[in-house]
Amino acid sequence: MLENRPSPYWKLLGMELIENGPGYARLRLPVREEIRQRFGVVHGGAIASLVDAAAGVALFNGISPEEDSVSTVEMKVNYLAPVREGEITAEARIVKQGRTIAVGMVEVKDAGGNLAAIGTATYMILSGNRGIKSGA
Repeated sequence: MLENRPSPYWKLLGMELIENGPGYARLRLPVREEIRQRFGVVHGGAIASLVDAAAGVALFNGISPEEDSVSTVEMKVNYLAPVREGEITAEARIVKQGRTIAVGMVEVKDAGGNLAAIGTATYMILSGNRGIKSGA
């Protein structure tokens, strides 16, 4: 399983790994001024980054990191409600994993447990460590 060793990008946004296991991950993103857009809500790009990171970690936990890596090939996020304060959490599950392609689904919730966004992400599994490890 992936340890909580955030990448520089994770540190920039403030993302934290809360829980993870094969095919599952939960991440947290504290809301602070630097990730808000001009109307005072969390920027969609920060939420999309959280979706990608959570699904990437969930997938990475189910492969052999010594032999394989993963790379995002497609992602979709539906923004359902604005978030202004507190923190947001992303809970990801891998819903389908083949030899070379995997799909993850992510729910993003605000501090009150209200659904703020949902996302899906498709990843390519690269055998022989030929790519970038998403979420790492």
